[in-house]
Amino acid sequence: MNNLYVRLAAQNIKKHRRSYVPFMLAGVFVAAVSYILNSLSNNTELGPTSQMMFTLGSTVVMLFAVIFLFYTNSFLMKRRTKELGLYNVLGMGKKNIAGIMVFESIYIGLAGIILGLALGILLHKLMTLLLFWLMRLPAPFGFSVQLPAVLSTTVFFAVMIFLTLLLNLWRVGRSKPVELLRGGAVGE
Repeated sequence: MNNLYVRLAAQNIKKHRRSYVPFMLAGVFVAAVSYILNSLSNNTELGPTSQMMFTLGSTVVMLFAVIFLFYTNSFLMKRRTKELGLYNVLGMGKKNIAGIMVFESIYIGLAGIILGLALGILLHKLMTLLLFWLMRLPAPFGFSVQLPAVLSTTVFFAVMIFLTLLLNLWRVGRSKPVELLRGGAVGE
């Protein structure tokens, strides 16, 4: 049965890519910015004041990222409720729908983390060079990956995907099939 969930989740993402792309792009953007700010806050060459400012900036960006990801998730779920209601009417139980949603979240989470970290690592060097140029400091040579920033970004993004999955499962679990079928017509 899990193989069916995996295939349906992949087909749903491919078929509804117009709805999934904004959520995936939001995730990639959040992961990239989170990595850049976390790695800049760990850079000891910038001085303690700059590190503190980047730590504060990272916290503020994460708060806005939570709001941004939950909003794009609600946009995605609004477009998907009719399909989920149809699955329910055609005989899929809510546990089966939950299984599909779990695998969709895994796919989206992995894509967001991998692409976001790749983009963040590439842009980190550019941001570091720009920052050192603005501060009139000698630019460091070399290319490095900040493992603490990778770990904190991965954990943050994984927790966010897990929380959006829990919210989606709660919404689907408490709604009736008729409500799901009409869910796309409901306003914000």
